[in-house]
Order: sequence, then structure tokens, then C-alpha cells
Amino acid sequence: MNLRAALRLVAVGVFLSCLASCDPVMGTGSGNPPDLSHFIQVNSGGQSVLVILVAGYPASDFQFNYNGYGSGALVIRVPVGWLVTVQCENRGTVPNSCAVVTGRKDTEPIDPGWSTPDPARGLDPGQSASFEFTPTRTGSFRIASLVDGNEASGMWADLEVTEGGTPTMTGS
Repeated sequence: MNLRAALRLVAVGVFLSCLASCDPVMGTGSGNPPDLSHFIQVNSGGQSVLVILVAGYPASDFQFNYNGYGSGALVIRVPVGWLVTVQCENRGTVPNSCAVVTGRKDTEPIDPGWSTPDPARGLDPGQSASFEFTPTRTGSFRIASLVDGNEASGMWADLEVTEGGTPTMTGS
């Protein structure tokens, strides 16, 4: 092997090493999602719930997730009529948002107030914002990042609005 080929191999190795540690698509954690009980606070008497969503949770090996779960593996259940406060924190390396949408490929939230500010632009890394909504009908919805390409990359959680019960957050 000549010197030029050896230098090329070293350069490729350095590039791949940087890519693995710096790529905005890859996470940096152990692959173990967190204990979800720390990300939901239920006030049964006041019929309200605080849902904390951490975009780009670092435990995942893939950045496009909420609380370490991507592509709908995070399931949030809330009863009709409950006040839901969503606190969205972006720990990723790219902009992310949180918005309540009906389905795949939606570009706007169900209601203008049911998202973080400017959901198509998103929150910059390190930023957080919150919003409130009260679901008025049962059904299956999503909380998704409306930043271009994020939802298609798996940045969404399943939101199930139920007739009754207690709010829960589970992951699979």
C-alpha cells in the first residue's frame, strides 16, 4: 500500500469516527429509555396532567425520539375533558417541536394553540416551551415534530384520548 492510500484510509477512519460521534441523526446514549413515571404528573382532583416530552432524549441510539421512544412507541393516554399541559424540551442537535396532529404528514396542529411556538421551525437545541389543550373527543392522535422531515424520521408519539380513566405514559 502506498502512502497516499494509507493516508486516505486514515482520513476515512477519522471521518467515520467523527460521523458516529457528531451525526445529528445518531444519539449518544446507552440505548436505555428512561423511567417514564418521571415524565408525567397526574392531578386527578383537578383533572389535569403534565406531560414532559424530551425531544432527542440522549439514551436512544437515534435522535428523532421523545423520551427515548420513536415512531409511536411512546403512548400517552388522556381522558376527554382533561387539561393537558405538554412541556417540550429539545435536547437534540437539530430543531424539534411538539404539536398535536391528527395523522401522518399533517403540517399544522389540530388547533393553533396545540403546539410549541412556530412548530414548522421548531425549538433550537437547548430550548423548551409548553402548551395546553383540552381534548373534546376520543380518538387516536399524534404528538409530532412538524419540522420538515422530523416526523418521517420517527419523531412522533401516539396520543390516545379515552372516554375515562387516568392519564398514563407507556413505551414499548
